[in-house]
Amino acid sequence: MTTDLEYLNRINAMIAQMQEINETLGAIVQDALKNKKQGLRSTAYEFSKSIQLKEDDVMEMCVGSIIRYQPFASDLRAVTVAMKLSYDLSRVCRYLYNVIETLDEFEVKSCDVKEVSALLDDAREMVRQSLKAYFERDAKKAAEIIKSDDSIDQRYRMILSMHRTKPTSKTECILFNGLTARIIERLADHACYISSEVIYLVTGRRTDYR
Repeated sequence: MTTDLEYLNRINAMIAQMQEINETLGAIVQDALKNKKQGLRSTAYEFSKSIQLKEDDVMEMCVGSIIRYQPFASDLRAVTVAMKLSYDLSRVCRYLYNVIETLDEFEVKSCDVKEVSALLDDAREMVRQSLKAYFERDAKKAAEIIKSDDSIDQRYRMILSMHRTKPTSKTECILFNGLTARIIERLADHACYISSEVIYLVTGRRTDYR
């Protein structure tokens, strides 16, 4: 079995560490957005830098495993999928950092951020579930995550429309909500990319999501 191979276990342990970094930063970002906190850019940057280093470690271990163990069939798929997942998790972390950057760029104290805060919560759950599908090798769950992306896209467009047409919305609030919703929508895309890789890992067939 693929999951019994020691080098794949080590790779997956590092993938789990990357997700822990995202979970920690995600909680910080969620709190900052909900409570309109600013001044957290340097903290978020350290998490972003940390996960990039982890991505490099995963890539190095995957390439080393291919050279040393010469895996084939499902084992080779597992290694190449892990490489792609490490990139996607790194991008998720970068988008979380971008939310913090955007918070620092605008005066948001008078802005209504409930919709974008809820959108971030749901996008983070998509990432969480995509990793669960990966570790459980659950192609059905992965397919469900990809389908749920339609809801994220619809809510992104709703936020743009709602704040643009609100008589009380200030230009700064419209810009902030629009930019933040776009960042979160792109973050959710990476949950779908991960899920697409899970389907490939389990079935050997590519989906057309990417």
